[in-house]
Amino acid sequence: MPKQEKKVKKFLLEVPEGIWENWKNTVPRSISLNKALIELLRTEGKK
Repeated sequence: MPKQEKKVKKFLLEVPEGIWENWKNTVPRSISLNKALIELLRTEGKK
């Protein structure tokens, strides 16, 4: 049986450099920026 693929939305994100750097610096090195951004979107989506 083939492994079921997850649907993923891909897009180019344009963020002012200062905002990006400030946020990026809050993410622990042990977590990828992609995973941290997904978690941020998940949290904001619940509000």
